Amino acid sequence: MEHKITFSEKTEKDIKMIVDEFGFDSEEEFVEEAVAEKILELKKQIFFNITNQVGAALRSKRITVKQMLEEFEEARE
Repeated sequence: MEHKITFSEKTEKDIKMIVDEFGFDSEEEFVEEAVAEKILELKKQIFFNITNQVGAALRSKRITVKQMLEEFEEARE
């Protein structure tokens, strides 16, 4: 899938500097890697948001981590 993205002059200069400094084969390679890395970072944030919500729900029901782990171990057996 091919897309055209327009960057500000400053961002374009920064991209060129990074590509040259770190030996990327092309600006496209750098942008692809940078976007993939940002997507991973945001997916992690989604995961942490969900786990925080689950944790808050468990705490509101007064379920401790110890209880949860004990039940998990029992279920594994």
